[in-house]
Amino acid sequence: MNWHILWARVQSLGFAAFAGIVGLGTALLFVPILQHRHAMQVEIARLDREIARQETVEKQQRTEIEELKTDPAYVESAARGKLNLARPNEVVFHFEPPPGAPGPAR
Repeated sequence: MNWHILWARVQSLGFAAFAGIVGLGTALLFVPILQHRHAMQVEIARLDREIARQETVEKQQRTEIEELKTDPAYVESAARGKLNLARPNEVVFHFEPPPGAPGPAR
């Protein structure tokens, strides 16, 4: 067998092995980066949901503020419901739920 042909084959196999090792090493370097990227995308999605929830709460609060500024009946209702206030000479009865019963939903 010709040594030149054998040496050329060994060189091509060596180059292929070297290229494979370099490619695998490069891929392994990117695994942590890709994992970090995925974690950041999950965090972004969670924060987007939280922003949407907070915007809903803000809209509800702005609506309530506007009602408190403009609607006297709403102000009275809020004072009675949230602050347990009553008009002068008015008697308010509070009923306690029986023990073990679930409380009112708020």
